[in-house]
Amino acid sequence: MNERIAELLLPHRLPVAIFTYLREADAAGEVLARRHASWTPFCAYSPEWIAVTEGHRHGAQVRFCDLPAWDPVFSDQKNRYADPQPTETDPNARVVTGRSLGARYVDALCKRYGVDDMDTLWDHLFEGPSSGEGALDDLEQRLQRYFELYRDEEPGGPRDAPREALMARYCAWAMQDAAREVQGAPTSHDVLLICGGFHAPFVARRANALLEGGEPVALPELAPPREGARFGSYLVPYGYRRLDAFAGYDAGMPSPQFYELVHEHGPEHAAEALLSLVVTRLRGKKQPISTADLIAVRTGALALAALRGHPALLRTDVLDGLASALVKDGLEQPLPWSKRGRIRAGTHPLLVEVVAALSGDREGKLAEGTPQPPLVADVTGELSRLELEPSDKPRTITLSLREPRGRAQSRVLHRLAVLEVPGFERRSGPIWATDVELDETWFLFRTDASLSALIEASIWGATLESAALARIEDALLHAEGRLSRLTAILGSLIFVGIESVALEVMDRLKAAMAAEPALGEVGTAIRGLLDVYLHGELLGAQGAPVLEQVLDGAFDRGLWLLEARSGPDAPLEEGDVLGISGLRDLVVRGPASVRAQHERARGVFTRRTTDAHAPPAVRGGCLGGLWSSGRSNESETEDETQDVETLAVTAIKSASLPTRLGDFLGGLFYLARTEALEADGLMAAIDGALSELGDQEFMISVASLRLAFSFFPPRERRILARKVLVRRGSSIDPSVLLRPGAGATEIAAGLALDRAATELARRFGLKDGLDG
Repeated sequence: MNERIAELLLPHRLPVAIFTYLREADAAGEVLARRHASWTPFCAYSPEWIAVTEGHRHGAQVRFCDLPAWDPVFSDQKNRYADPQPTETDPNARVVTGRSLGARYVDALCKRYGVDDMDTLWDHLFEGPSSGEGALDDLEQRLQRYFELYRDEEPGGPRDAPREALMARYCAWAMQDAAREVQGAPTSHDVLLICGGFHAPFVARRANALLEGGEPVALPELAPPREGARFGSYLVPYGYRRLDAFAGYDAGMPSPQFYELVHEHGPEHAAEALLSLVVTRLRGKKQPISTADLIAVRTGALALAALRGHPALLRTDVLDGLASALVKDGLEQPLPWSKRGRIRAGTHPLLVEVVAALSGDREGKLAEGTPQPPLVADVTGELSRLELEPSDKPRTITLSLREPRGRAQSRVLHRLAVLEVPGFERRSGPIWATDVELDETWFLFRTDASLSALIEASIWGATLESAALARIEDALLHAEGRLSRLTAILGSLIFVGIESVALEVMDRLKAAMAAEPALGEVGTAIRGLLDVYLHGELLGAQGAPVLEQVLDGAFDRGLWLLEARSGPDAPLEEGDVLGISGLRDLVVRGPASVRAQHERARGVFTRRTTDAHAPPAVRGGCLGGLWSSGRSNESETEDETQDVETLAVTAIKSASLPTRLGDFLGGLFYLARTEALEADGLMAAIDGALSELGDQEFMISVASLRLAFSFFPPRERRILARKVLVRRGSSIDPSVLLRPGAGATEIAAGLALDRAATELARRFGLKDGLDG
């Protein structure tokens, strides 16, 4: 950014940040070797921002003198100002009992001054008002002493040592440049370095050592990333919420809104302004904050400040005063400002709002004319061409995927969704572009966050299509061969409309399918892939040969996994019935190459239906697959249909154990609900099997039976109830059997009461018509 300082001097509304990105591929350009994205934020009181703006106003030569954010030393950091975290495995950090000397030093100071954490300690030592003669000199000496003791002689380690070496060379060069002769006359200018106090002593010593050597120090030159890498830096709007340490910004100061007030009004008046903000926010949230409450908060905060020796109200004085006066009940979590980091779950809601008020909701805005990456212009042009620009008035649009313009609009919006750009929300539409009604509904609205997201998405490419393509390719790299992830990526490709990567997805799908160990994963993939194969004509995917190859592989893998399922008492697993359902759909509606293997599938379904070692749900599911696939087969004869019904009745009897019956029926109803409902012989067999269960056996099976019959929608349940009543010779209204039943505990208690009453009656020679 040293050649682009002028961009920072434009009339932006702070906060803003420099967004830096890097994408490196391997030597062949095929595999992502490294990706980096980070932010360097500035607000009005940031020392770096003041140095740039005030330095320029006074005619100084202003330069950044740290390593660029894409340097490997920042590989794992999302913001360059994050505090280093030395560990026992860090060979360049001096660590005692797992904590650095600096951390132990801060712990000791916190204990000495009775404060909770480093932020509160810093406020206590340095953020109070400085007045009187020598006050600033005293502050400077205390800061210098603090950092000398905090750092001691601890080396910078692999991250900070290279940075400090570069800063030192910049300082030495600047000092030589400031003392050079101009037209034979010596000059003398001050050199001011703005850097973290952690670095200052080391940088000063190294810079002086370079100067004492007497050799000219050249302006450091930074080597760019390796050839072929995409990298760059752009200004983006930022927000106080992203800056706040309470939101997880690991280098952020807590409560940026409060420190803006300190910067604008001084510490003596910032607390009063803050109290006004907090009360306004709480009242806006319908919290009854009275004048008496406000007086209590202020009185308590002033008392705490006096007790702590603060000449003016500091941040924690105000916060503790608010908590003590406004929170009337016990706390499940400690006060959020007692520890750095994100607010913990269970924090009192009022305190959450207090922290939010101190954080502030200020959002930055870039000045007109701020340079932006090509992606922004490309997206703006695409939205304008297709009349999709968001406006101040949110609007809902409906797109028809049957029309070329609707498909073009849909592709642009889906590409923005892939890049996670806000302002474009899909409210309804098909999942796999296979619904009968191929319409999409989108909600468009203008938000300042969309510009930040677009600039940050420039890490992926210079155009919307190339950026969406790169983002999907990155998702492929992280799919780790998982079938479900690859299928989901294909689903997004259908709408995004990037055909160039589809073949790669198909190749990966074939490989993943061949190695998939879970029948349910295969079934889920079949469901999506088959829909695309059958109904993807509007999106160019219908009947695609490469998709047919994937489905062929899914059929082979699914049958192999189905043959391997075992466990005669295994409970119903949704993955099993999903897998069988997918195989059934393939032989009924799949490619011709799969439909030609209809008898092969029927053979597997038949063997598994009669296999006593198969899980009950698998047996029932295979029976359902056999039944429903035959019903859909035009060549199926009436005798073959009758054979399946006979097999079903036989299978019911063989699976009538209480631990198996419900799961068997669950698998059957999942795949052949309609067929089962229409087969009176099957319903009679089910009714007979249930009637033969004793009380204890019924209680064992009731949970799985409830699950099985839950597959019937209310209308079909009514038909089933009528069939049961007719079979019993009853003419009562079927809705009697459909009323919400008692829970398992109540049923068990009722059965126990029935048994006791029956035994008592029999002792006296009494019986009723239900006794056998």
